Amino acid sequence: MSNQLTFYDLRWPKARQSRLQLVLTMLDRVVDWAAFERAVDAAIHYPRPGNGRRPVSLGAMLRIHVVAWLTGANDRQAEELLIDSPSVCSFCRVDDAGPRPPDAETIGNFRRRLAKAGLESIVHEYVGAPLAKQGASLTPGQIIEPRWSGPLL
Repeated sequence: MSNQLTFYDLRWPKARQSRLQLVLTMLDRVVDWAAFERAVDAAIHYPRPGNGRRPVSLGAMLRIHVVAWLTGANDRQAEELLIDSPSVCSFCRVDDAGPRPPDAETIGNFRRRLAKAGLESIVHEYVGAPLAKQGASLTPGQIIEPRWSGPLL
């Protein structure tokens, strides 16, 4: 995604950030996303761009999975979050002005692929552990309302 301002940014340049946006910004800073991607790629051998249709990037799919885990969203709700929320699109590195984001089936296939490889708890390892080191914890909540304890890092 480019650093160019979106219409959303231009509409309310000084708007207060939502609680979800604050949590996602903090996760962006604290989590080692490159190590997270390498660990998952080694286990599931995520497809690379080739001659066919370009797959959604592994980084974007991991971030979508984390948002779904964080908000307690099912696959359909995760897709709707991507469509409705500019802050979720920005966090997941999905261009909200570009082609349609991954659909619920793609998100579900990725989740099942992680489960098949035995990686159900990988979010706790790569997201929960860095937060615990910082003295904070993140408990998945209901959609758009994750419960946060500790300082925003």
